Amino acid sequence: MTRASQSGAASGAARSIADVVAAHGVVVCAGSGGVGKTTTAAAIGLLGAATGRRTIVLTIDPAKRLADALGIAELGNEPTPVVVDEKGSLAAMMLDQKGAWDALVEHYTESEEARDRILANSFYQHLSGTFAGSQEYMAIEQLAQLNASGDYDLIVVDTPPTHHALDFLDAPARLGNFLDRSVLKWFVRPYMSAGWSGLQLVNRTAGALLRRLEDATGVAALAEVSDFFNAMSKLFEGWDDRVQRVEKLLRSRRSAFLLVATSEEHVLSEGEYFCSKVEEHSIALRGVIFNRVQYESAAELGRVDEQRLEGLLQRAVASAPVRRRLVRNFLRYETQARGDQLRIESFRDQLPASLPVASIPNFEEDLHDLGGLRRVMQRLLVAGDDSAP
Repeated sequence: MTRASQSGAASGAARSIADVVAAHGVVVCAGSGGVGKTTTAAAIGLLGAATGRRTIVLTIDPAKRLADALGIAELGNEPTPVVVDEKGSLAAMMLDQKGAWDALVEHYTESEEARDRILANSFYQHLSGTFAGSQEYMAIEQLAQLNASGDYDLIVVDTPPTHHALDFLDAPARLGNFLDRSVLKWFVRPYMSAGWSGLQLVNRTAGALLRRLEDATGVAALAEVSDFFNAMSKLFEGWDDRVQRVEKLLRSRRSAFLLVATSEEHVLSEGEYFCSKVEEHSIALRGVIFNRVQYESAAELGRVDEQRLEGLLQRAVASAPVRRRLVRNFLRYETQARGDQLRIESFRDQLPASLPVASIPNFEEDLHDLGGLRRVMQRLLVAGDDSAP
């Protein structure tokens, strides 16, 4: 996926990340940890509201930074309105993995007694709390519910760090394999509650399967496993259809995947890996956002050396040692900025020339409120390579 291979696609006006957001109903922000992905997702949500859309930002990052970025006290498993002076509306929510599973139990069990029994079930508690893939499945389930509700014109999904974001893409298939209908048939048969001896008489293969399940989950009470699947059978009856709907949504033209990165070498390496994986999933990458970019200033100053810079500072700073420290510090930042730009340019050379890219400056202070998010939002409106602050 190089610029050379996409030379014919670069014709026409340059597009911005804001153009990508405007053209899609689901925007998935992915990237390494610590790159400002949550702040970027919140800024995209604010952009959606500013353009008159009913917008919600869903974070499945357990670090809980979204509430801080939006200037609200706390987020939970229900949409929380964000007070913004915009044409549209903005809400936010954080995936509460256990709470989301509990809500499913509430919805699909037939009585309060059955609900309370399942909530106390040790197999269920392990599945809903720590079982591998459980968080990603609940994110998929939540996205499907938000999309089906019709309450929102734009859904922004803030994913965990890159490799976990790929787990998000793989979740439907992986959990679909685990909860395959042919396996469920064994769990919903009444004789399952009899324990190992009864099961092994019926089918030694199923017995071996369930021994592996016990090893994986640490749950040794087979009757509780059977009880869980029996009580939740209505959930699993529509499993295949829901999985297919979400997979279709993520691959549809309604959805856009954006990569958020910085100029650090290991971050860009993970970005390359992510680009290759989304392509394997037949999902198109719709844009890249480079965050906390350090820009060079030397070009604006003309010839730059220590002596000339000290001369420029002479009137403002009386102390010669202080001037020298300021000059050397400035030159170190210039060297860092040049390295950043070279790494970003090298990364961009691997992308289609027509792919929208935004660069967000390394602001002088942390962005932790709506005012800061608006500064990021303005950078998303910029089209093409003219991205210097």
